[in-house]
Amino acid sequence: MFLEIKIRKDGEEKWVNADKFFSYMVERYSKVTYKGKSIDPYPDRVNKFYDDIPRELIEMWGKAYPNVDIKAECEKSRAWLLTNTNKAKKDFKGFTNRWLGSACNSGGQTIVKVDKVYEQQQRQVEYQKKMEKDACSDEERMGVFQDIKDMLRNKRKNG
Repeated sequence: MFLEIKIRKDGEEKWVNADKFFSYMVERYSKVTYKGKSIDPYPDRVNKFYDDIPRELIEMWGKAYPNVDIKAECEKSRAWLLTNTNKAKKDFKGFTNRWLGSACNSGGQTIVKVDKVYEQQQRQVEYQKKMEKDACSDEERMGVFQDIKDMLRNKRKNG
């Protein structure tokens, strides 16, 4: 397809090849220089980011969003970025952080930590056993009550 645009140069209007004109304008006025550098395709940049997320960042997100399965949500955000290329993002870290924040606010995926629940139940059972072991018998309890009653009676008589 051949496009022409009308320009004014030195007060004179003329029609020029649009491709040549825009190439000239970009080369002359662009502040970015691409000297031999090539930009990775968008899917490659997305995959590179998600494949190389630093462990410290994952740990930080885990502390900030405790009820969210970080790895699963990162994979969901990667899939979203790769399938919604018309809404391409530049800041993958910021996008992922916002994604995790909204996942946390919408309830996240409450991770049932079976080991911790089991440990807590075991501690509770051990505590109950210890209390039963340390508890006094009914006879001892009645003896203590009787001693307290006697002490209160003596106090009334003397006081």
